[in-house]
Amino acid sequence: MFRFFVFIILIYLLYKVIETVGKLKSAKNENYQFKSSATEGEDLVEDPVCHTYVPLSQAFKKEISGNDYYFCSKQCSEKYESGKNK
Repeated sequence: MFRFFVFIILIYLLYKVIETVGKLKSAKNENYQFKSSATEGEDLVEDPVCHTYVPLSQAFKKEISGNDYYFCSKQCSEKYESGKNK
């Protein structure tokens, strides 16, 4: 009877080891997949200062003289405004 319980415990431990290895492999595979923070198919806008393209949802939006402008960062926005005031 004692051997039976030891056998059951060993089978359970083997099951847990296999389950853990499977979880580690799936987590490793997820880390290798490319993940973009931009939504697929989202429009890109061009920064008028440095001419980089930024997803619309991540762009820094500024209204200047009634027009909307999109920038990659606040620094580019400030450069644009300082250049327009001269």
